[in-house]
Amino acid sequence: MISRQFFKSSIIYSLVGALPYTTGVILIPFFTSRLTPEQFGVNALYLTFMYFVQVLSTFGLDTYIGINYFEHKDDKRRLREFIGTVLMVLIVIATLMTFLLFISGNAIFHLVFSESTVMQFFPFGLITVFSAFFNGVFKSYSSLLINQQRPERFFWLNLSNFVLTLGASLVLLYQFPYTLYGPIVGRLIPAIVSGLLSVLMILREFGITFRRDFLHGMWFFCAPMVVYAVMVWIVNYIDRYVIVHFMVNPTYVGIFDIAVKLTLGIELLQVGLANTMHPKIYTIWKDGNLNESTPEVNRYYNGITAITLLVIPMVVIAIPLLVPLVIKNPLYYQGFAFLMILTLGFATRPWFYLYLAPLFFFKKTKVLPKVFFISAAFQVIVSSLLVWKFGLMGAVWSNFLVKPVQALFLYFESRKIFRFKLNNWKIFYLPFIFIAVVIVCQFFTNERNLLWIATGQLVLSSIMVFFTYRKELVSLFLQLFRR
Repeated sequence: MISRQFFKSSIIYSLVGALPYTTGVILIPFFTSRLTPEQFGVNALYLTFMYFVQVLSTFGLDTYIGINYFEHKDDKRRLREFIGTVLMVLIVIATLMTFLLFISGNAIFHLVFSESTVMQFFPFGLITVFSAFFNGVFKSYSSLLINQQRPERFFWLNLSNFVLTLGASLVLLYQFPYTLYGPIVGRLIPAIVSGLLSVLMILREFGITFRRDFLHGMWFFCAPMVVYAVMVWIVNYIDRYVIVHFMVNPTYVGIFDIAVKLTLGIELLQVGLANTMHPKIYTIWKDGNLNESTPEVNRYYNGITAITLLVIPMVVIAIPLLVPLVIKNPLYYQGFAFLMILTLGFATRPWFYLYLAPLFFFKKTKVLPKVFFISAAFQVIVSSLLVWKFGLMGAVWSNFLVKPVQALFLYFESRKIFRFKLNNWKIFYLPFIFIAVVIVCQFFTNERNLLWIATGQLVLSSIMVFFTYRKELVSLFLQLFRR
């Protein structure tokens, strides 16, 4: 049964976990007014570069530390040794990665952005590398806090990062307008503070140590994880580089990036819910020694599906109403045409989490590089073809199509170790109907009727969700208001 404490934790992890996204959204009006459209697009490229370096410098340890916490949590001495060893390895790998990029980053930038004068490794690329280093430590500790089920500390640590990011970015942006110091150095300052705080908190609670016997299991888990994470990065961000390659002007990257950022609140809501429910699910599987679905576990994924189908049309309605109030440059309004398809892919994300969880729990991460290599190859090929042929709308359709492809190939691997017994109507058929309706509507949608069509979709999804999940909704409300 979904408890009141679960609901409370979901709110904390979802809302607080969305703070980095919220920071980016809050800063958009300031960036669009104090940066040129070209600089706005270039900043998006540096930001995605930071995510790439963060993937390499954390080496999958941000996931490893959370997943393997459960294995050692009942032995305090062993847990201290485990966490201390992970911290030491994380710092060593991140330091080595920073040094290697310091000596080779300029050559890499010249290779990737051969004739571009807007993307330079010194100084902004190097600053971005340091931001990635400290953010990786911060993210790893946040993952540990989630699996420790310590929402209060998670809340305060992430809130401080949020406030520092806003403050530093705005001060620098107004001191150095129409330069990249505001967004790029504004990311570095909170990253350093949050990263150092994370190290201090880990040292205070666990200390630092090194146990050689942890390295084999660490390598076995993390090596495929880092390949997997690189493939995920390609799926999520390579479209920006495809756009700048085929369309040349970074301004187009900025238009696409704003549209994507404004829809990512749905994904962050899903991530927050998944981060909250997966420790519960792992506990159910471990205590029951299970390798098959149960009605109790299925209820969590049904809940994510229901919430997602309601939130998608709400986001499509809200963005065109709210964005013009804070972004005055109509150039960026071109992204409104992309909203229906960009948000639609999230209707398939519950499948992604459903099939990913057993692979993490049973430590079958070695199959993830294969799954996401296929997804990454699909994204590179399809986005290149569609952007070359249709411009930005091609990137939008590629963004949508890759999400169910990811879920499909995860299913092929996950079913080998886990037996899924699901309510197909709640998990599959309902999202399929919604997706089909939205795709048909897209061909008849323009800037004049977007809000009316999105409102109709909200009414439809509300009716479907109510009649499909009415028992779960009644049960949830009874729990929330029970004295």
